Amino acid sequence: MTIREAIQNIQGFRYMMEQLNVRSAAGRRFLLDIVWMNSPEEVKRELERVVKMGVLLQLPERKTDIETLGVRLMQLRDIRGTILRVSAGCVLDDLELFELKNFALLLTEIRHIAGDWGIVSIPVLDPVVALLDPEGNRIPHFYIYDIYSPELAALRAEIRVKKQQGEAEEEIEKIYVRSVEIEDQVRESLSEELHGHSEILQQALEAVALLDVVLAKAEQAADMQLVCPELEGEEAETITLEGLFHPQVRMKLRQEGKEFQPVDLKLNAEATVITGANMAGKTVLLKSVALAQYLVQFGFFVPASRAKMSLLGEVMMSIGDEQNELSGLSSFAAEMIRMNEMVGKVKDGRKILVLIDELARTTNPVEGRAIVNGVVDFLTKHRTMAMVTTHYNGIIAPCRRLRVKGFVEDKIKGEVTLKNINEYIDYSLEEDRGNEVPHEAMRIAWMLGVDTGILQTAERFLTDRQEV
Repeated sequence: MTIREAIQNIQGFRYMMEQLNVRSAAGRRFLLDIVWMNSPEEVKRELERVVKMGVLLQLPERKTDIETLGVRLMQLRDIRGTILRVSAGCVLDDLELFELKNFALLLTEIRHIAGDWGIVSIPVLDPVVALLDPEGNRIPHFYIYDIYSPELAALRAEIRVKKQQGEAEEEIEKIYVRSVEIEDQVRESLSEELHGHSEILQQALEAVALLDVVLAKAEQAADMQLVCPELEGEEAETITLEGLFHPQVRMKLRQEGKEFQPVDLKLNAEATVITGANMAGKTVLLKSVALAQYLVQFGFFVPASRAKMSLLGEVMMSIGDEQNELSGLSSFAAEMIRMNEMVGKVKDGRKILVLIDELARTTNPVEGRAIVNGVVDFLTKHRTMAMVTTHYNGIIAPCRRLRVKGFVEDKIKGEVTLKNINEYIDYSLEEDRGNEVPHEAMRIAWMLGVDTGILQTAERFLTDRQEV
């Protein structure tokens, strides 16, 4: 899976990619083509690059270099198509030769700035510069210079003289036609020589695109206060996240003058069932965990104060508001098909993270509770790292149970409204030793001022049911 594909799976991940300040078209293409990494060595190498760049960003003496690098990257074009034509042995036109000259000059300057940073190995393109800038002027402009051919230089001089002397156009045209033939020969010769540099040109384009992406990653890590994750061993199946937050949700809350409450969480190779009131942030928690896993496997820092993570083959989610229901099926049927896909991958021995929000919420409570128990039992027995949120009680299958603390009595001051209700919720997690979900729906309804008559009637029904 590439980032291009991954941004379709989770909204928060798309947001993170859109917030990256990638300067060049080559960098943006490189970013979207980054592949999901399963190798700890590969992920560590990418994270180390971001760490090194982050250190440089903090050094005052590097500020000018960083700013100049940013400007040069913005001037960089994605000349992959031209390089492919060079590799294929095509004869290039003046525009393509200009693109290569401009690229070689820019890359030489970028290498002068960042070549000793130890972040990206930038190839030397001096032979390409010498070929396309034979006069050594270092000007981003190209044409078939006289220096390429003494005969061409002589013909051009002759044309100038004859024009000054007022010679007949027919005579000048004959000389001009011959000069054009020589120019074509020069282009062919240059293209042939450049063909020998095609591989290093491709390497150079990828290197500078990578440098662009690494710079953007490091800037994002500093701006959003992301942390470099520690990686568990290859066989480990644990995720430890302290101070976990969701950058997009945090941004929206800050725009409303509110703060996001970070959460601490540890997952092992078992099902973790999470309960809490409907407004207790369980869905955001699942999205935050998914986002952190996506980011680390593409070589990014993660939104937490500390992170220690295992690398996984895939993150499989069933989160209602982000799933496209299969054509012609009810929401429950679509959910069960997704569930069966997860089961199949677990049985195949895939090392995956399963995230399920309000499993079987659209069916009746008796059958819904049974399905949740069945899925949780399966995930725990197969030692699958999983998080399942539910509003059902009676979950007795073997699992770890956590609950969102929810409303805190001593935080409630004054009238509770839709605008301030989140201020009275503690989103942190605590171990839950029972199998009953919190009963806070009626409490929330009373706080929000729902019609008294309806609520009193509802409470009578609730009491009658409990007495049966």
